[in-house]
Amino acid sequence: MKKIGIMAAVAALAMCVSCKSNVASIDNQTFTLTELNGSKLVQVEETTPSISFAGNRVAATVGCNSITGDYKVGEDGAISFSYGASTRMMCPQEMREDEFIEAFNKVAKYTVADDGEVSFLDADGKLLFKARK
Repeated sequence: MKKIGIMAAVAALAMCVSCKSNVASIDNQTFTLTELNGSKLVQVEETTPSISFAGNRVAATVGCNSITGDYKVGEDGAISFSYGASTRMMCPQEMREDEFIEAFNKVAKYTVADDGEVSFLDADGKLLFKARK
Protein backbone atom coordinates (compact mmCIF):
# COMPACT_ATOMS: atom_id res chain seq x y z
CA MET A 1 0.00 0.00 0.00
CA LYS A 2 2.89 2.32 0.82
CA LYS A 3 4.33 1.70 -2.65
CA ILE A 4 1.09 2.84 -4.33
CA GLY A 5 1.10 6.07 -2.32
CA ILE A 6 4.70 6.82 -3.31
CA MET A 7 3.97 6.04 -6.97
CA ALA A 8 0.92 8.32 -6.91
CA ALA A 9 2.97 11.14 -5.37
CA VAL A 10 5.72 10.73 -7.99
CA ALA A 11 3.11 10.73 -10.80
CA ALA A 12 1.47 13.89 -9.43
CA LEU A 13 4.84 15.61 -9.13
CA ALA A 14 5.74 14.65 -12.71
CA MET A 15 2.44 16.08 -13.95
CA CYS A 16 3.01 19.36 -12.10
CA VAL A 17 6.52 19.75 -13.49
CA SER A 18 5.13 19.56 -17.02
CA CYS A 19 2.16 21.83 -16.24
CA LYS A 20 1.77 25.01 -18.23
CA SER A 21 -0.68 27.84 -17.78
CA ASN A 22 -4.20 26.95 -18.83
CA VAL A 23 -4.72 30.50 -20.13
CA ALA A 24 -5.07 30.59 -23.91
CA SER A 25 -2.45 32.46 -25.88
CA ILE A 26 -3.36 35.88 -27.27
CA ASP A 27 -0.20 36.20 -29.37
CA ASN A 28 -0.64 36.87 -33.10
CA GLN A 29 -4.30 37.74 -32.64
CA THR A 30 -6.49 40.81 -33.02
CA PHE A 31 -9.58 41.38 -30.87
CA THR A 32 -12.44 43.87 -31.08
CA LEU A 33 -12.80 45.89 -27.87
CA THR A 34 -16.37 45.53 -26.59
CA GLU A 35 -16.48 46.86 -23.02
CA LEU A 36 -14.63 49.47 -20.98
CA ASN A 37 -15.00 49.82 -17.19
CA GLY A 38 -18.30 47.94 -17.15
CA SER A 39 -20.08 49.66 -20.03
CA LYS A 40 -20.34 48.85 -23.71
CA LEU A 41 -17.68 50.39 -25.94
CA VAL A 42 -19.24 51.56 -29.18
CA GLN A 43 -17.72 52.34 -32.54
CA VAL A 44 -18.02 56.10 -33.09
CA GLU A 45 -15.86 56.64 -36.18
CA GLU A 46 -15.05 54.25 -39.04
CA THR A 47 -12.20 52.57 -37.11
CA THR A 48 -13.27 49.57 -34.99
CA PRO A 49 -11.98 49.65 -31.38
CA SER A 50 -9.37 46.89 -31.25
CA ILE A 51 -6.31 45.44 -29.56
CA SER A 52 -3.68 43.35 -31.40
CA PHE A 53 -0.79 41.21 -30.19
CA ALA A 54 2.18 40.12 -32.31
CA GLY A 55 5.51 38.89 -31.00
CA ASN A 56 6.02 41.09 -27.97
CA ARG A 57 4.19 44.14 -29.42
CA VAL A 58 0.70 45.38 -28.57
CA ALA A 59 -1.31 47.92 -30.56
CA ALA A 60 -4.71 49.29 -29.57
CA THR A 61 -7.25 51.92 -30.56
CA VAL A 62 -10.73 52.89 -29.46
CA GLY A 63 -11.23 54.45 -32.86
CA CYS A 64 -9.25 57.69 -32.99
CA ASN A 65 -5.71 57.51 -31.60
CA SER A 66 -3.42 54.49 -31.68
CA ILE A 67 -1.42 53.13 -28.74
CA THR A 68 1.60 50.89 -29.20
CA GLY A 69 4.01 49.25 -26.80
CA ASP A 70 5.50 46.01 -25.64
CA TYR A 71 3.80 43.29 -23.66
CA LYS A 72 5.04 40.40 -21.61
CA VAL A 73 2.99 37.37 -20.55
CA GLY A 74 3.79 35.55 -17.31
CA GLU A 75 2.29 32.63 -15.44
CA ASP A 76 -1.47 32.04 -15.27
CA GLY A 77 -2.46 35.01 -17.41
CA ALA A 78 -0.21 37.62 -15.85
CA ILE A 79 0.49 40.29 -18.44
CA SER A 80 2.20 43.65 -18.42
CA PHE A 81 2.14 46.42 -20.99
CA SER A 82 4.91 48.94 -21.38
CA TYR A 83 3.38 52.01 -22.93
CA GLY A 84 5.40 52.92 -26.01
CA ALA A 85 3.79 55.68 -28.01
CA SER A 86 0.45 57.05 -29.10
CA THR A 87 -0.96 59.51 -31.54
CA ARG A 88 -2.54 62.57 -29.92
CA MET A 89 -5.38 63.77 -32.16
CA MET A 90 -8.43 65.50 -30.73
CA CYS A 91 -11.14 62.84 -30.44
CA PRO A 92 -14.85 62.95 -29.67
CA GLN A 93 -15.52 62.57 -25.91
CA GLU A 94 -17.76 59.52 -26.49
CA MET A 95 -14.74 57.57 -27.75
CA ARG A 96 -13.43 57.47 -24.16
CA GLU A 97 -9.77 57.72 -25.24
CA ASP A 98 -8.38 58.94 -21.89
CA GLU A 99 -10.42 56.36 -19.99
CA PHE A 100 -9.04 53.58 -22.20
CA ILE A 101 -5.42 54.73 -21.86
CA GLU A 102 -5.82 54.79 -18.08
CA ALA A 103 -7.25 51.24 -18.11
CA PHE A 104 -4.55 50.05 -20.55
CA ASN A 105 -1.85 51.23 -18.14
CA LYS A 106 -3.41 49.26 -15.24
CA VAL A 107 -3.66 45.83 -16.94
CA ALA A 108 -1.99 43.08 -14.88
CA LYS A 109 -3.82 39.91 -15.96
CA TYR A 110 -6.01 38.49 -18.69
CA THR A 111 -8.41 35.58 -18.91
CA VAL A 112 -9.96 33.90 -21.93
CA ALA A 113 -13.49 32.50 -21.60
CA ASP A 114 -14.63 29.33 -23.36
CA ASP A 115 -16.36 31.48 -25.99
CA GLY A 116 -13.07 33.31 -26.73
CA GLU A 117 -13.92 36.55 -24.95
CA VAL A 118 -10.81 38.07 -23.37
CA SER A 119 -11.07 40.01 -20.10
CA PHE A 120 -8.26 42.34 -19.02
CA LEU A 121 -7.99 42.89 -15.26
CA ASP A 122 -6.01 45.07 -12.88
CA ALA A 123 -3.78 43.74 -10.08
CA ASP A 124 -6.80 43.48 -7.74
CA GLY A 125 -8.81 41.44 -10.26
CA LYS A 126 -11.10 44.34 -11.26
CA LEU A 127 -12.33 44.10 -14.85
CA LEU A 128 -10.91 46.95 -16.97
CA PHE A 129 -11.99 46.02 -20.49
CA LYS A 130 -13.17 43.12 -22.62
CA ALA A 131 -12.51 42.07 -26.20
CA ARG A 132 -13.57 39.30 -28.55
CA LYS A 133 -12.43 37.73 -31.82
